[in-house]
Amino acid sequence: MALNIFDAFVTGAYMLIIPLLLVERSVNLATIGAVFSAFPIVFMVSRILFASAADTIGLKKFFNLNALCNLVSVALYAVSTSPLSYAAAKAIQGVKESSLWAVNRNAVYEITTSENPQMVTVTVIFLRALALAAGAVVSGFLILYVDFRGAFALLAVVSTLIFIPARMLDVGRERHRLTLNELLGKLDPASVDRRIWLTSLVMSIYVAGSTLSVGFVLPILLRSRGLGYWETGITLAMYNGAGALLLPATLRRTPSAKNTIMLQLFLYLPAVALIPVAGSWFVMVMVIMMALGESTNYITWESLVNQTVKGSENMATAIGFLHTPSKLVMIPSFLTCGVIK
Repeated sequence: MALNIFDAFVTGAYMLIIPLLLVERSVNLATIGAVFSAFPIVFMVSRILFASAADTIGLKKFFNLNALCNLVSVALYAVSTSPLSYAAAKAIQGVKESSLWAVNRNAVYEITTSENPQMVTVTVIFLRALALAAGAVVSGFLILYVDFRGAFALLAVVSTLIFIPARMLDVGRERHRLTLNELLGKLDPASVDRRIWLTSLVMSIYVAGSTLSVGFVLPILLRSRGLGYWETGITLAMYNGAGALLLPATLRRTPSAKNTIMLQLFLYLPAVALIPVAGSWFVMVMVIMMALGESTNYITWESLVNQTVKGSENMATAIGFLHTPSKLVMIPSFLTCGVIK
């Protein structure tokens, strides 16, 4: 939980800082889209490699790698001066995220004694959502009253703190040394259960669209509407915070999948349609409505993941394949969105 909170704080800050920093430095939106596309490419490839390796060499190494990449990505963003260097920082951010999510659910499933482990992972997501909100608010405050360098200095401190829980974790012990043939055998798509591909296709478009809207489109849109750094940070914090408040209501029991999906559609789709034409204050209401819609998706997604990978011999690999189509869709999404503006 501690590791996830620190990591999510950095991620939440990036949601605000990086797109606005690139705009501030006069990088055009088409180039920003290309820079952001480095993230899903690296995430997709590294996550499936890490997940396949984790089933054999253990989970702890990847929590430590996450801590290291958090610190390296902050340093690269802080000193970057060109689109290429920002793309390199975005790629390291991809490794940061993939090293965590390659093993995050496995660690929860191994540690928890709950009969509904998907509800425990939803709890992790709830805490991450609060930390994402805090990261956006605090970084917006620092940019306004100090500058971007002050925000990066704080993120460097938080990134360093991740090493503490990462080194203390005792989970997913190493089975044996991993051979190249064993790794390649696990990565054979033909060996993946058909249910995994079906589940991944169900979620791929939504996951890609959600990441695109919050991490790229929304902060730039709000800034173009005249909101300052502080107001934009508050709005992104509201997005994550409002969604998080809905999650505790689902933790006592598993809600109906049909009802959850219908609620999600009722909240999310109208908000997405109205945000581009909403006024400065009404857009805040739509952002919260959109956030509540997205938070209901966490419940459906975690239930699907749990049901799909339950009993898998190589669980980390199975979860890695689940997310591959989502990242494939994100690549053209970022590129297209930057061009469309």
